[in-house]
Amino acid sequence: MDQTNNLSPDSLEPSIQRSGTPSWLPEDDAIGRLIKLFRKRSLMVVIIAIIGLAVGFTANLLLTKLYKAKSSIEVTPDKSSEFRVEQIQAAAGGGEINSEKIETEIEILKSSTLALDTINALHLERNPNFLKLPNGRPWDLSSPRDRYVLIATFQKDLTIIRLGHTSIIQIFVTSRQPELGMLIANTLIDKYIEHTFQDSYSSTQKISAWLGTQLGGLKDSLQESQTHMVKLQRDSGIVGIDQQQSVVASKLEELNKELADAEVDRMLKESQLKAFQGSEPEVVDAMSPSYLSLQTSKSSLYQLKGEYASMSQTYGPSYVRLKELKAQIDQLQASISNAEQALVARAQKELDASRNNENTLRSTLEAEEQKAYDNGPNVIQYELARREYQANRELYDGLQERLLEAGIEAGLHSTSVHIIDNADVPTFPDQPRVLLNLVGGFGAGLFFGLILAVVLEAMDTHLKTIPEVEQVSQLPLLAAIPKVDSKILFPETFGQHARSGEMGAWSQIAEALRGLRTSILLSTPGSPPKVIMVASTRPAEGKTSISVMTAIMFALNGSRVLLVDADLRRPAIFARLSKAFAAKLATANLSGLASVLSGKATLDEAICEWPGEPGLHVLFSGPTPPLPAELLGSKQMEDLLEELRSRYDFIFIDTPPVLTVTDAQILARLADAVLLVVRYGDAQRHVLTRALEVLRRSGAKMLGVVLNVVDIRSPEYSEYYGRKYYSYYGTKNPKKE
Repeated sequence: MDQTNNLSPDSLEPSIQRSGTPSWLPEDDAIGRLIKLFRKRSLMVVIIAIIGLAVGFTANLLLTKLYKAKSSIEVTPDKSSEFRVEQIQAAAGGGEINSEKIETEIEILKSSTLALDTINALHLERNPNFLKLPNGRPWDLSSPRDRYVLIATFQKDLTIIRLGHTSIIQIFVTSRQPELGMLIANTLIDKYIEHTFQDSYSSTQKISAWLGTQLGGLKDSLQESQTHMVKLQRDSGIVGIDQQQSVVASKLEELNKELADAEVDRMLKESQLKAFQGSEPEVVDAMSPSYLSLQTSKSSLYQLKGEYASMSQTYGPSYVRLKELKAQIDQLQASISNAEQALVARAQKELDASRNNENTLRSTLEAEEQKAYDNGPNVIQYELARREYQANRELYDGLQERLLEAGIEAGLHSTSVHIIDNADVPTFPDQPRVLLNLVGGFGAGLFFGLILAVVLEAMDTHLKTIPEVEQVSQLPLLAAIPKVDSKILFPETFGQHARSGEMGAWSQIAEALRGLRTSILLSTPGSPPKVIMVASTRPAEGKTSISVMTAIMFALNGSRVLLVDADLRRPAIFARLSKAFAAKLATANLSGLASVLSGKATLDEAICEWPGEPGLHVLFSGPTPPLPAELLGSKQMEDLLEELRSRYDFIFIDTPPVLTVTDAQILARLADAVLLVVRYGDAQRHVLTRALEVLRRSGAKMLGVVLNVVDIRSPEYSEYYGRKYYSYYGTKNPKKE
C-alpha cells in the first residue's frame, strides 16, 4: 500500500507545485525561446528551406549559361610629357596617374563609338549568339533603332572596373558563347588603342601646323626688334647688352650702397658720443669694455676704497697706512678721469671722420645722378626696345620648342596604354552560379521559414509551455500527465498496473497521478479537501479520464473514494468503460445521480462498487433529466453532498465543461476545491482566462491546474522536469534488478 497518507505538510514539500519559469531558465532567455520555437516549428522550417533549395536547383536548370571573358590593360601617364622640361621632375617623383584620368578612360571604353567599331569589326549584327536576329535576318546598322539596340546590348554585356587604387582597368564581357566573349574583349581593346592613337596624332598634327604658321611671323618681328635695340644702344653710348650691365647704372648702384653704409656708420658713432657725454662714468665703462686698462683701474679703485673704509673705522686719520691708501685712491681717480676724457675725445674724432666720408659720398652720388638724368630719354627708349626684343625672343623660343614636342608627341601617345592580359576562352560558365543559387535558395527558404514560424508563433494564442499556463491562470501546476497511447488506456486495468509497479506507459501516468495526489493532500493546512470538482474549459481535454484515474489512485492509498458523474447532459464516465466492465457496474435500471436527486432511487441503490477496489465507488449520472442545471442547483444536491461527506474520505465530481453550460458553475460553490484540467498545446489564453473568471465569480475555490496529454519529449516538458525525469519508468526491467 502507498504510504503517501503518512506524510505531513511539514515533512514533504509538494513535488509538482511550481509557479513561473524554472529558476535555472531566465525569463528573458531569448536564445532559449528561439531554440524552443525552432524545435516546435522545425518541420515547417525544414520543408520551406527544402523548397528554397529546390527553387535554387530549378533556377540552375532553367537559366541560360553565360560565360564571362576577362582582359586587363594598364593606363600610364602620357609618355610624350617626358620631353617637357616642367614634367621631367614630376615624372621622377612617381608619375602616378590620377583617378579622374582612369575614370575618363573607363567612360571612353564604354562609349558608343567604340561599341559600334567593335560591332562592325566582328560583324555582331549577324551573330545570333550575340543578339537574336529579327525574323532570321541581320540587324541593319544604318537604321538608328537597330543601331541603338545593338549598342545597348553590347554595353549591357560589358563591365569595366578599376582594380583597386591601381592604374589597371579590367574588362569583362558576358556572352552565351565562350569564344564570342573572348573576341569581343580583345577587339574592344584593339579599337580603344587605335582610337587613342588616332585622336592624339590628329590633335598634335593640327597643333604643329598652326605653330609653324605662327613661327614664321614671329621670326620677322624678332629680327626687327633686335635691330632697333642695337641701334639705340649704339646711339646712347650704353655699354652692355642690357640695362643691368650698364656702366652708369652699375656705378649709381654702388654709390647708393656706399652712401647708405656711411649714413649708418655716422649714426652709430653719433649715438655713441652722445651716450658717452650724457652718462655716468659707470655707464661709460659698460659701453667701452674694450678698454681693459680702464676696467682694471676701476677695479683697483673699488678695492682701495673698501680697504680704506674698513681701516678708518679702526684707526685714526693719522695712521700711516690710511695715508698711503688715501694717496693711492686720489692717484687712481685722476688716472680714471683722464682715461674717460680721452675716450670721449676719441669718439668725437671718429664721428667727424664719418661725417666727412658721408658728405663726400653724397656729393659724388649727386654728380653721377645728374649725369644719368642728362642721358635719360635715350635710356628709356633703349629699355623699351630691349623689352620688346626679349618678349619676341621668349615667344619665338617657346613656340619653336613646342613645335618640336608636338612632332614627338604624335608618335608617343599610343604608348600610354599597355595590355596586361588578353582575354582567354572561359572554361566554366559564370552564370548561373550553381553553388550560390543552391545556398541562396536554401538560406532564403530557411530565413522565410523562420520568419513564418515567428509570425505563426506570434499569432498563435495557444498555451504551449508550462510557465505560460501558470502565468495566465495564476494557479500552481499540480501535475503534468504524460501522453500515452489511448489504445492501452483502460480505466478498469489502471488500478492493477499502478499497483503492480510494472514499468512502461502506465508507470509514467501513475507517477504523475501520485504527484497530483500528494499536491491535493498537502494543498490546505490541517486537512485536505474532501469534495473535489474536476472541470475543464472545453470538451475533449481529458477531464473524465483524470477524474477516474485520480479516484483510483486515492483508493489505492486506502481511502474511501466516491466518483460522481455530474455531467447529466452527456455522461462520460460510463462511456469510458468497456462493455464487459460497465455491465458489472451498472444496475438493471441504470439509476444514478439524476435518479437520487429526483427521488426515483435511493443513494444506496445508485452507488456501485468498483470491481477489485473495495474502497472505490461510482455514482453514475443516471437518466438524462429535462432540466439538469435546476436539478444540480437544488437543495437535494446540497443535502446529498452533506450525506456523502460523512460516508467517504474523498469525493471526485466530474462536471461538464465550464464554458459549455452552467452546471460546473453551480457545482463549484458546493465543492471544497476545484481542479481545472487543461489539454497541453490545445488551451488558448482567452479561453482559459474566461473559464477561470467564470469559476471565480461563482465562488469556486481553485486548487490548481492539471496539464493533460503532455508530450514528454517536448522541450517545454524536459526543461521543466528534466529530460530523464520519466525515462526511468519506461526503460528499466524490474526482473533484472
